[in-house]
Amino acid sequence: MSISSVHEAHLLMQYISDAVGSIRDPEELFRTVTDKLRLVFEFDSVVIITFDKERRYSNVIFEMLRFQVPEGIERKKRPIVGSWIEPHMADLSVSVFNIIDVLGRYPADFPVPDVLYDAGMRQVVLSPLRTGGKVIGFLNFVSKDEKNWSESDKELLAILSSPIAVAVSNTLAYEELRLREAQTVMQLAVNNALLTIKDRNRMLLAVCDQIDKLVPCSFLGIRVMGDDGRFRIYDNFMREDDRGFVPVSSAEKLDVTDFEEIAKESFSLITNPGCYGGEAFLQLITKYRILALAREKFGVCSLLTVPLWDIPGSRAGLIISDTSRSFDEHDQTTVSLIVPQLSLALQNYLAFEEIDELRRKLEGERTCLIEEIKAGHNFEEIIGNSASLAAVLHRVSQVGPTDATVLIQGETGSGKELFARALHNLSNRKHRALIKINCATLPGTLIESELFGHEKGSFTGAIERRIGKFELAEGGTIFLDEIGELPLELQSKLLRVLQERELERLGGKMVIKVNVRVIAATNRDLSKEVADGRFREDLFFRLNVFPLSIPSLVDRRDDIPMLAAHFAAKFSREFGRPLRLFKESDMQRLVARDWKGNIRELAHLVEQAVIVSEGPSLDFSTILSLSEPAVERSISGEVKTMHDFELDVALMEKGLIVEALELSKGRVSGAGGAAERLAMHPKTLYSRIEKLRIEKRYK
Repeated sequence: MSISSVHEAHLLMQYISDAVGSIRDPEELFRTVTDKLRLVFEFDSVVIITFDKERRYSNVIFEMLRFQVPEGIERKKRPIVGSWIEPHMADLSVSVFNIIDVLGRYPADFPVPDVLYDAGMRQVVLSPLRTGGKVIGFLNFVSKDEKNWSESDKELLAILSSPIAVAVSNTLAYEELRLREAQTVMQLAVNNALLTIKDRNRMLLAVCDQIDKLVPCSFLGIRVMGDDGRFRIYDNFMREDDRGFVPVSSAEKLDVTDFEEIAKESFSLITNPGCYGGEAFLQLITKYRILALAREKFGVCSLLTVPLWDIPGSRAGLIISDTSRSFDEHDQTTVSLIVPQLSLALQNYLAFEEIDELRRKLEGERTCLIEEIKAGHNFEEIIGNSASLAAVLHRVSQVGPTDATVLIQGETGSGKELFARALHNLSNRKHRALIKINCATLPGTLIESELFGHEKGSFTGAIERRIGKFELAEGGTIFLDEIGELPLELQSKLLRVLQERELERLGGKMVIKVNVRVIAATNRDLSKEVADGRFREDLFFRLNVFPLSIPSLVDRRDDIPMLAAHFAAKFSREFGRPLRLFKESDMQRLVARDWKGNIRELAHLVEQAVIVSEGPSLDFSTILSLSEPAVERSISGEVKTMHDFELDVALMEKGLIVEALELSKGRVSGAGGAAERLAMHPKTLYSRIEKLRIEKRYK
């Protein structure tokens, strides 16, 4: 090297060192240095590449090119192993080689050498950037002509590379510091969102926004699957340019019918964490149809999967994809920083959700138990020893221990609910709840929610999630009273529960498996209802697995004395009255009576007698007179007085009203109410009920 060259090198060295110390912006610094290097060396383009700490990947941190890079060529981290850089990793001096000599020799580095050659470039000069005793990268000159580099030129470039190496090292250190700060900010922001936002959708949207700041992406999904193979969480979020991330339904977006199956197939992705782009992604879509659909519909080209947890009971993972870039290990490391907080938040959420669901079930069971206790004054046990009752009880003992669906048919007041409870108590499900629902007492708009539950916001007024009766009865028995009143549109949904043992809450998307025994009851002739088109035939066959016909009280007159004595003792105990005996004549009249209201009517009459009686025996004189039909009171042939006639009219009127109230389940006004059945104005009917002293249970 001549004295003038040494002087020029010294001046250039001083200039580059001053630039490194004064220019803060890396892009501006390297452009300034490149302009000065052109004064000494001949080259067309310059590229500065660096290595990661493990020296596994190379990355371009600066380039000044005088040729056009073809579209589709990604500027990304590239593996060093198998590349044209690998043979020079141990070089301590400047290397010069011709591009044509490396074409086809390093397939792992395709298409870099080919792109350079096609752009007219013929020569590459590599100057190691050394700092702290190790090579951190290369300063690369790319030229169209194959120039002859002398040893003095190489020596000068090596000397000038020293301050450039310092600048590169500072840039990498600053970038690492900036990245750590950004990651810390992301961790804090995510942690704050997880702690302060209770709604799961809003919480995960905040997480998406924070991840997107460091790992730009188009889609983000959270998957949590239980041991039973069902998804406990299947949330998806998609970035829209004008709205940021929004929750989306994969089934709707991908427009497939068997979405649940292909979603389960893809769950194994979270158990194989990694970054998939380019050829690796193309190979992946051949295994997972959901990825092929996402690529076809949205142009997804890369995938990043990070496991959240894999513990007994459930597994979970995070799936991120993009339409414009490939992910790398650095992206995976960045996302992994929030895994502990996100996993803890989701596990807590699921735990609280499970606790809340159990609380709701317990509250539902408690409510049902209270209702059962309140209704306990009707029947406490099945009483009687008549032949017809014995035949039914034998059938109950046969089917009770099984899980077979039972259809109980019988007149109003014959004790169908009592037989349902007996069936439940004889089964292996007796330690779980018996959930009862009367299909006739709820309007059609509410009965679906009552049976199957609903999600928050599924309809106006749905301010929180509600657990349906079928879920409350999990592991136990559900008793569907007055099944014949179930609207046709809901009969198909009930049929699905009976056939598939699964349901969906109103407004929900998740399929819920249920393990429930079904007992149904009706006072209608369902076969006739089927013939008239008011009841589904397939549902009738599903319910009528084991029919149970309850005899009316008229068919078991031998049991009336025993039942009457039972009710007398029961109500005497409840009201604190002395236990009074029955007169023989009254008992004969009770046995001979035509009991349209069956056991319920008998209980009501005995209850009235216990209340009004004051002597040593029960007084039925006024009660039976008011409750017996007029035709029975005129059997003797005696001429009636006007008072008797008025009593007969009042008795007939009371009988009509009581019957209408029985048929309408105590409802006076509204659709299906007693007023509608009697073609009366509701206010008029209320007045007659009060005048005739009909008991308050009908109000």
